[in-house]
Amino acid sequence: MQKCEYIKGVERLLKKWMAACAIFLLAVTGTMQYAEAASFKDMKKNSSSLYVEVNYLADLDIISGYPDGQFKPNEPIAKKHIAAMLVKALELPMTDLVDPGYKDVPKTHPYYNEIAAAYKAGLFSKAANFKPESSISRAFMARLMSKAFQLKVQNKADYMPSYSDVARNSDFYTDIMRVSTNNVATGYPNGTFKPNQLITRAHFAAFLTRAMTARTMNIMPDADYTYYYTDGSSTYRYDHEGKEENGLDYWRITNETEYEDIPRLGFVQDSSYYGEGYDDWAHFDQYIPHPFVVTQIHHHDDIGPVGYGNGWITSTNGKKTVRGTEYRDVLVVESYFPWSKETVIEYYAKDIGLIQRVDSLGNELYGLVKRVKK
Repeated sequence: MQKCEYIKGVERLLKKWMAACAIFLLAVTGTMQYAEAASFKDMKKNSSSLYVEVNYLADLDIISGYPDGQFKPNEPIAKKHIAAMLVKALELPMTDLVDPGYKDVPKTHPYYNEIAAAYKAGLFSKAANFKPESSISRAFMARLMSKAFQLKVQNKADYMPSYSDVARNSDFYTDIMRVSTNNVATGYPNGTFKPNQLITRAHFAAFLTRAMTARTMNIMPDADYTYYYTDGSSTYRYDHEGKEENGLDYWRITNETEYEDIPRLGFVQDSSYYGEGYDDWAHFDQYIPHPFVVTQIHHHDDIGPVGYGNGWITSTNGKKTVRGTEYRDVLVVESYFPWSKETVIEYYAKDIGLIQRVDSLGNELYGLVKRVKK
């Protein structure tokens, strides 16, 4: 499918046709984090790299900027600040501390308590010096995240990363595989991980945010149910028709208000298959990396589940109430349409799929009415 086919008729189709496809576009659930509180001068929404991750931590008061209102995302991050961020993120106790015995971190050091708390939690090892003003490498970051969040390698039959600069006998190999397969930190387009590269403030914020929010959950709609949605004027019924050999799930969508069938649509979790004989709108590449993490997932130039705008996951474990029913473990996707400057927020529930789509003002564009066991 050509990109021009995606763009044509967006305004006309957004509320009706895209709404009908919504259950198949992406599955994610959570409480929306708008991250406007920090408003760093040098990081702009929809244009700055890692904006979502940085502001996620800012809204939780885990990080803050400088007095002049900047975040300085490209500056190296000091180990003393890393310790402080981890203490807040993990809510580590600041009592009954064990003196780590670092010569350069006396008890009078302004970050002594944070460093001691992180040391007691096993995040930093015994050494003569801590070097609180120094930064850390990407490899050491991987080890910190592995320890702090007890990450496990996610065995993926279709993909295991292989970096040209990370040998299997490397001391950091397992840690790097852990952060990579959990989508906390991935490599570069040239096939490298750059394990010795020092971490910047923005990159550490991004890795910490992703590690904090990494979740594996089934976000596919349950084929044992019939789903009913509304766009405010029509009610749509979704009936599962079976799984094809090519991996696509097929559903028939009926507009019960107008008594007409919408051509049956395919849903695919991890394939870019484009089928013959079905409506073009059904066959986006709907691959979503797992586990889910708070991070940008698609750009408006990409063909994918949010191929009309910039899209990113903003929460992975929130709560959302739709028509009196509270859903937990909700994953939220925010999409921004640059040509119209509109924002659409989608909420997806575990084992259910889409439960609601709203605009930036909270007005419902599409929502789950009910689902009925077959």
